Amino acid sequence: MTSPRDRPAPAIGSASLPCENCGRTTPHRILRLDPRADGSGGVVRGVARCQVCRYTHPFETGPPEEIERTLIVSRGASSERSALRLRRSAHLQVGADLPGQDPPLRIRRLERSDGSDAPEAAASEVRTVWAVRDEGAVVRISVVEGARTVPTKVRFPHGTALEVGAEIPLEGGSGEIVALRARNRTWRRSGDRFRADEVDRAYVRWTARPPAGRSDWTRSRARPRSAASEDSTPARSRSSPGTRVTRSRPRARRAAGGAADQRASPS
Repeated sequence: MTSPRDRPAPAIGSASLPCENCGRTTPHRILRLDPRADGSGGVVRGVARCQVCRYTHPFETGPPEEIERTLIVSRGASSERSALRLRRSAHLQVGADLPGQDPPLRIRRLERSDGSDAPEAAASEVRTVWAVRDEGAVVRISVVEGARTVPTKVRFPHGTALEVGAEIPLEGGSGEIVALRARNRTWRRSGDRFRADEVDRAYVRWTARPPAGRSDWTRSRARPRSAASEDSTPARSRSSPGTRVTRSRPRARRAAGGAADQRASPS
């Protein structure tokens, strides 16, 4: 097995290098390379001469600070592919925001060079990044209105904290958080606090308006009355059997003429 000392140095005749004398990057002539730095790790050392001021000095170069990777941004059923430039040492993690992106992008998947997935990795270890637009954390809300509960959803910026006892903006008003469902349990004590992306559900009661079914929601309505209704017999309730009326027995009819048969009352 050959050692780095025995390997041939890369054949580099010229390069653009920072010149200590000129104070800027200028074309240089490579005079000698250090055989111990063979370039396999991205590091090259040696001696070079500036072609502008003829100043000779040692140099050392490393891998570029920025690298280019493939970025795939999903938008519903479609996706968009583009090139992404990142610092080589940038730390990437699934579920976190992609650094340096405006508007923010949230990482959904990281693919290494060998095709395997990584929950987190340095940018230099990643080949492709899948991401989505970071539109904030969507929290399911249960709004308690008297005897019924109305479900809804509210979107919060990532990092927003929700707290039991605090107010929360809702469509049509505001409400007070009475409980939070997070970390597989329900939290009800005032002051219990979690980030919005940790909350599975928030239970809220209206504060800007009374809940349905409360007495302060009811209004007394005057029943229309008139002189005719004052003198008329009150209408009976549907549930009332009404007033019993005794009907007279049908009178017998005569066989001829159809006149009513007047029966004499007993003397």
